[in-house]
Amino acid sequence: MKKLNTGRNQTYARTLNNELVIQALRKEDLSATELSEKLSLSNAAMSSIMKGLLEQGIIKISYTKSESGKGRKQIVYSLNESYGLIIVVSLSDNRYAITISNIKEEILLERIKEIDRYDVSIIYEIVLNIKDMLQNPLYRDIALRNIIISVPGRVNSQTGELQLSKQFDKNLFEGKNNIQAIFKTHFDVPIYQYNDINLSIIGEMKYGELKNSQNAMVAYVDNGIGGAFILNGEFYGGEEGYAGELGLMHCYFHGKEDALDEFSSLRSIKEYAAQKYETHFTVKDLVKKYEEKGDLYEYINETAHLLGRRLKDVVELLNISDILVSGRVSLFGEDYLKCVEEEVKKSSNECSVKFTKIGRTSVLYGAISTSVDQSIISMTRNDEDELIYN
Repeated sequence: MKKLNTGRNQTYARTLNNELVIQALRKEDLSATELSEKLSLSNAAMSSIMKGLLEQGIIKISYTKSESGKGRKQIVYSLNESYGLIIVVSLSDNRYAITISNIKEEILLERIKEIDRYDVSIIYEIVLNIKDMLQNPLYRDIALRNIIISVPGRVNSQTGELQLSKQFDKNLFEGKNNIQAIFKTHFDVPIYQYNDINLSIIGEMKYGELKNSQNAMVAYVDNGIGGAFILNGEFYGGEEGYAGELGLMHCYFHGKEDALDEFSSLRSIKEYAAQKYETHFTVKDLVKKYEEKGDLYEYINETAHLLGRRLKDVVELLNISDILVSGRVSLFGEDYLKCVEEEVKKSSNECSVKFTKIGRTSVLYGAISTSVDQSIISMTRNDEDELIYN
């Protein structure tokens, strides 16, 4: 008979219990008694867990309370915001944003800059901005725990590498100029890179319209087109994290066959408008022209119908019940959304279609939440623990 590795089993149990306590305290401040009841752990086990987490500085005593003003006061615990900082770098279609948060997911500092395209110089500019922000007197003595980079493009979930993105200069895919490589050179903390739409749907699940959705999709339509899924109540990224690449779906439009991205994205619509009117178009110009309800209004609505037909195919295939449309196409308003909805409603399955209410902040919320998840893993697992999990 094989001998059980009791020590390793105990380490696994301790690690798991630590993570359960921290996850519970992410939601609300609780006493040890309340945590014991919530997690079905003995008071003795909980006392040991709280002592260890206090010694590590991960949690703190928040306040004391008593039941009905009688008896021994209970100590209420919370996550310790001074345990560490997390940084989210959001590289979106038209701007970058640097956000510093703590493990309680409270936003402390933020810098935003409009941008047209990303090259090596812009990435180094972001690095310098982060270093400057970390010198803020209020936070410079708090340890940095990790950095999450949100990017528009295909990110391999197994390697964390950016595989494809039209917004990035080709040099950023080469050797030492790789975005992660640049960050790793300057910051001695874990660096994670995620697709922005995948982070967006995580943000929508936690703070937005998809809190109670079991099967849903975010369809992002801006200079590029992307998507992300919730299936059976969980984020679904596919084998390598590429699930939801809506913009790569092929279709016919005005006698041409190509990817949806080449017809319904804001980039392609701007190109069409520039050719038709022989002048440069910004998104603001498109919206203004759309509101005139002329030829461009009709053309943009046709692209919305095309988008809706592809979404209808997704609804038929996966039986999803909610679609959130995000990106700057929301600036076109309800007429645009009605065109999308009209096509989706042709599906034999019922599915609601709405614009997101929290907009691009869903990416930030999802990134902060994911960053804290990664921090919790680092907090509670040592090298020996990693052997158990791998």
